[in-house]
Amino acid sequence: MGDKETPSTDRELWLQVIDGDGAAFASLFLRHRDRVFVHSLRLVKTPFEAEDVTAMVFLEAWRCRSRIRLVNDSILGWLLITATNVARNKIRSRLRYERLLRKLPQSQEMPDHSDSVAETFDQARRSELLHRAYRSLRPRDQEVIGLCVLEDMSTAEVSELLGIPPGTVKSRLSRAKEKLAQLMNPQAGSMPAPRPLRPEEETP
Repeated sequence: MGDKETPSTDRELWLQVIDGDGAAFASLFLRHRDRVFVHSLRLVKTPFEAEDVTAMVFLEAWRCRSRIRLVNDSILGWLLITATNVARNKIRSRLRYERLLRKLPQSQEMPDHSDSVAETFDQARRSELLHRAYRSLRPRDQEVIGLCVLEDMSTAEVSELLGIPPGTVKSRLSRAKEKLAQLMNPQAGSMPAPRPLRPEEETP
């Protein structure tokens, strides 16, 4: 008797997950955890926080397994949207904590030279600039850039995932790209405006 064929699609695995199959869930975790981690790292400051977000996303996936909707037989879109929401909540919590710390009496601090050291490495500096610019975008702009550009999902997939018309996805993507370009250029006010996107550039 031949071996039972291992399900190869997210939908096949997810049908088993809905029935409480932990092994099927583990297979999906191994399949998508790296993509979720990389997406989370764009939104938070440290790999430790990104790992925390990733764990919380998959915990939520298991908890809500009977209510999750797959897009094109893939759970990845749901995982990425959930990661964005979890990261956003973590950032809010961190900001509340930092505001509390600022209200406390300040102790004598040693100068932090890390920024000046990092500036000697142009590639690292630009990478951090991009990271900060991405985090400063509005949440819906982060979503469309993250899904369409960084995760290479189609306009149709993102439209179905977010529940908005394809034309809205395209217009949001165009505006988000322009905003990101402006944030990446500190001299944007004195430089020529970014060129208009060609139609073929609107959908990766």
